[in-house]
Amino acid sequence: MKEIVLTNRDLKVIILPYGGIIKELWYQGTNVVVGKKNAEEYLENPWYMGACIGRYAGRLASGYSIVQDQYTHKKENAIQLHGGTHGWDKAVWKIYDLYHGTVPHVVLEYECLEKDSGHPGDVNVSLKYSLHGNTLMIEYKAKTTRPTPINITNHSYFNLSGAPNLGDHELMILSDEVLELDNNLLPTGVINTVKKTDFDRNLSRPVGSSRYDDCFVLREKEAINVRLKANSTKIQMDIITDQPGLVVFNPKELNGICFEAQKFPNAPNIPHFPNTIVRPEEKYTQKTQFILSKF
Repeated sequence: MKEIVLTNRDLKVIILPYGGIIKELWYQGTNVVVGKKNAEEYLENPWYMGACIGRYAGRLASGYSIVQDQYTHKKENAIQLHGGTHGWDKAVWKIYDLYHGTVPHVVLEYECLEKDSGHPGDVNVSLKYSLHGNTLMIEYKAKTTRPTPINITNHSYFNLSGAPNLGDHELMILSDEVLELDNNLLPTGVINTVKKTDFDRNLSRPVGSSRYDDCFVLREKEAINVRLKANSTKIQMDIITDQPGLVVFNPKELNGICFEAQKFPNAPNIPHFPNTIVRPEEKYTQKTQFILSKF
């Protein structure tokens, strides 16, 4: 399986065209993402490690409407997760542009057909990974032939020390609210305050025994949105995104934590959530930065 390697003075990232996957991300001798040793192992990737998620990231109920048109899509247990069986994590992306100069980058492209996804419209999407000093930038652009829900994210799990767990990690999330979830982890539409709960991470504190599979509502106009630190390696990662939500996921089965910058899960069914319907005359764009440094 083909691997794309981008390097500069500070970072090295290994990208797979299969799934648009971040296989490795190296900073000062430490691979800060959890992954598999061999690229071929990603053909079985139930945890979506490192993958580009689309056409709709997160959970989406089995039906939704656009204006007066009702749509149902391919789903399991009445929910479609991360684009379902034809999600972009399983797609073979085309290498559109590859540059190894001052600002190394790769641009991958994919066409998601209506007949495969179960959603209206064909979507053409580009995924750009670029290295800017100590920053990995991920940029998405998409166009559609019909109005359709689009919500894209990356699903890397981060571990800044390489240790078997996150016991030496501290986490800060600049957020005052979190989405309420039902028993299927589907947002109900209620937005709760984080005050006096384990969701309040406005001050950096140890990850500890906290387990999340939750969507935080990010505050606007912050210099950063998230800060993760490992005390053993003194590596710090700041995240900056233009998205309103951040799904944080750290399952007990894996020794990493996932930060899925995106719009809200199930937004097409909840009118007061940020809009995720993209129309043919519009372009979907998203930009998220992962900034690595020492503290």
